Amino acid sequence: MPEPSSTISLTFYPAYCFPASPTFNTWSKLTAANVHALTHRKGFEGQKTYFFLNHPIKWVRLVGVIVAFDEYAERWIFTLDDSSGATIQVVCSRDPTPITSSKMALEKNPPKISTGKTATGNTIDMSGIDLGTVVKVKGGIGFYAQQKQITLERISIIPSTTSEAQAWTELADFQTSVLSEPWLVLPADEAKLRAEADGTNRRLRRRKEKEKEKGKIKEQEARRRQRGKRRRREEEKGIEKG
Repeated sequence: MPEPSSTISLTFYPAYCFPASPTFNTWSKLTAANVHALTHRKGFEGQKTYFFLNHPIKWVRLVGVIVAFDEYAERWIFTLDDSSGATIQVVCSRDPTPITSSKMALEKNPPKISTGKTATGNTIDMSGIDLGTVVKVKGGIGFYAQQKQITLERISIIPSTTSEAQAWTELADFQTSVLSEPWLVLPADEAKLRAEADGTNRRLRRRKEKEKEKGKIKEQEARRRQRGKRRRREEEKGIEKG
């Protein structure tokens, strides 16, 4: 499997070029070792975007066997081993363990929770996922205790050795056809992408300006209604006094 090389001269393109990348808006097929080798660039803080060579990567897909599985009150954390020379933790949130009126009953019959919540707020089925299960995981890239980890978005059990072999073939093809060489954007394509981004930004600015103007109009109408109510109350009081 290719690993990023520090000897290659790389061009890092602006974020407006990312939609044209073969790795950005897709599940990039990586190994655990690949994920740990991803680099972070200044200027992309908070965007959870990492780089393999100069390929921008935000979402990843890995295949491996679960070699450790820890279940906590509000999350699952399991360790994936894909024989790449490194393992990686996968994290998934879950609803807190329900509290019962009987502690003894809870200890003898612990509630089985199989529905988790992804980092983007979607529900995910974790039933059947346990130690020794061979799985395909998809998610974003998190960072905890100086180590990268996967924030789970999707998971599926690999049902057979044939399916597992197919997943490894897909990984090898992706690494060979996409990740083996730096990403190249031609100057004409970069100019087109920039123009598209500028057009999008202008449309967003116009939309925000329209929404702001609508908000002002609504506020002015509310004030007029309030003034009208006050005048009517004052007129009613004047009639009563008269």
